[in-house]
Amino acid sequence: MIIGVDIGGTKTLMAVFTESGKLLNEVRFDTSPNYETFLNDLKFHADKLESSKCKIACISVPGRIDRNSGVAYSFGNLQWRDIPILNDAKKALNVRNIVIENDSKLGGLAEVKQISTEYKRVFYITISTGIGGALLVNGKLSEQMIDSEVGKVPMLHKTKVLVWEEFASGKAFYKKYDTKAVDVNDPAIWKEFSDYIGLGVSMICATFQVDAIIFGGGLGQYIDKFRDFIEPYTSRQYLHDNIVLPQKLFTPKLAEESVIYGCYYYAKAKLTKH
Repeated sequence: MIIGVDIGGTKTLMAVFTESGKLLNEVRFDTSPNYETFLNDLKFHADKLESSKCKIACISVPGRIDRNSGVAYSFGNLQWRDIPILNDAKKALNVRNIVIENDSKLGGLAEVKQISTEYKRVFYITISTGIGGALLVNGKLSEQMIDSEVGKVPMLHKTKVLVWEEFASGKAFYKKYDTKAVDVNDPAIWKEFSDYIGLGVSMICATFQVDAIIFGGGLGQYIDKFRDFIEPYTSRQYLHDNIVLPQKLFTPKLAEESVIYGCYYYAKAKLTKH
């Protein structure tokens, strides 16, 4: 069996899969802001899922990591810094074989497997509390771009230089309109906010030269609400002739479970490799 752990800023999802990919069991629990409490909660639920019977575990981290040392330097909105998450998770899960990876990378790995293999270079962009992304080439994470942070790119916004996710994320959307994306159907609002998102999407096209883009995350999954407003930023209207035009903008197939399934795919690949 394979176990995945998706550590989120407010919720943590744990799921156990067969090696063939069948979801056997899953549990969600609140992510305590206190790290020691979180580890205790992790162990409690892992024991219930009998994680010790698993061959390998994959931990999803919402921040920057050192894959060799197993240290997570940051956890998104959580105030945890320089945490030896790999070693701590080994003890909590009672699984010796553990790998860690960034959550947006794992989400992209899962979602790219849901679309046609005709798209060789795909970018997965997750627009949630922040903005993250992953470049996938031939269905695999690009090792050269594994630490890219598209949401942290500085951009000019209303006379100020801001990090892109500061004005184009789901958090920024809620702050500006005082409502969640799921509840907004006004085209005027989506047109305005799409201009903020579009700047970064054009940057992604120019930087990564992709055949397709998959949108995910709490806001990104509603691409159908703003697709018409985003498409100009992926067309010759804004992109130079030297830039490859994405052939399609995809909605996510796995939505909120993208990352946990990414844990499975990532761990399965490591298991098969060894």
